[in-house]
Amino acid sequence: MENARKNPESSSEENTAHLRPSKNRFDGATGLRELMLLELQALYFTEKMLVKAFPKIIKNACTFELIETISQHADTTKKQIIRIEDSFEELTEKPIMQRCEAIENMLDEIEQIMDATKFGIVRDAGIVLSLHKIEHYEIAAYSILETYAENLREEQIQQWIHLSLNEEKIAQMKLAKIATTLRFYRESNH
Repeated sequence: MENARKNPESSSEENTAHLRPSKNRFDGATGLRELMLLELQALYFTEKMLVKAFPKIIKNACTFELIETISQHADTTKKQIIRIEDSFEELTEKPIMQRCEAIENMLDEIEQIMDATKFGIVRDAGIVLSLHKIEHYEIAAYSILETYAENLREEQIQQWIHLSLNEEKIAQMKLAKIATTLRFYRESNH
């Protein structure tokens, strides 16, 4: 046990070497712009991954309300992708995706739920739960990006992000409402 504690200490320099950024660290408005750009790249990846995943999720959904909600949000997500691309252009940056392990893990969770459940209400409940988590993630990212765009006086980008944020909130509310309509009845042993 004591050796386990000593190993990280003895190689602390080795462990932190990979954490050092490969390019200069920025502060102030330049740093905030770089941070906003990185998050836009992660959201670009996120939205593209979702558009790719939605058809399979729709195919595995059972209730009309869930299918309709996902279908509508798939169309909305395509508009969000365009807004992100427009934001890159506004920043005079190329639209580049930054891999986001968080969204990959959440989409893997949906895959696992679909594999572990039969077509029906329980699968729908799992899909709703997983998609609701994704909406929370997106709302968190868009809400802070809106603040950063405002701080950087990027008014057009702020407006685009605000639109996407509201769309994510609407999708989250629809999913929460669907969760309340899913009915399960206890199976009787008699």
